[in-house]
Amino acid sequence: GESWQDCTTDLLRFAEQEKYKSRIVSQTEIEGMLDGHALACSAAAPGSVFLANRMGLFRSDDGGAHWADVEVGRYSPMSYGRDLRVSPHDPKVLYAALSPAFRSADGAIYRSDDVGRSWKRFDHGVKADNTMMGVAPHPRDPAQVYAVSKSGQVFGTRDGGESWRETRLPQGIGDCYAIACG
Repeated sequence: GESWQDCTTDLLRFAEQEKYKSRIVSQTEIEGMLDGHALACSAAAPGSVFLANRMGLFRSDDGGAHWADVEVGRYSPMSYGRDLRVSPHDPKVLYAALSPAFRSADGAIYRSDDVGRSWKRFDHGVKADNTMMGVAPHPRDPAQVYAVSKSGQVFGTRDGGESWRETRLPQGIGDCYAIACG
């Protein structure tokens, strides 16, 4: 952490295209590309960095100098990327918390088994009441994965995604932004 390098230059090039323009809290349409929510690195793709932001999921294979849209929208109607995690059991497996937007009535967990080249919905049968904010693969058990919605719905699987259980956090809990397990 003693030295830092700006990796946003190439991300800003996306904001020149209409589908990547977003202005919610500032006076500039590039803010969606700079609204980063999660970064992940995988041993299966040395030198690569994955980014989840308001506009989707992105990948850099050169340490952030150049970025490519993972185009998760080919696999999901939801592309607002809130969280992104690499499985601690298989570096080719990535999990993403996706939703239509920060304030939405839906959300889902998607899984990639090929380091982000393709994605499938992983949380079969889950109905999030609003934005899916976080995902956490269990550090010791590859069959367990957990997720949380903004309103405090906690979803978990103990059988590799075959079945899911929902638990709600107690009334009065404010917005949830992350989840951890272990």
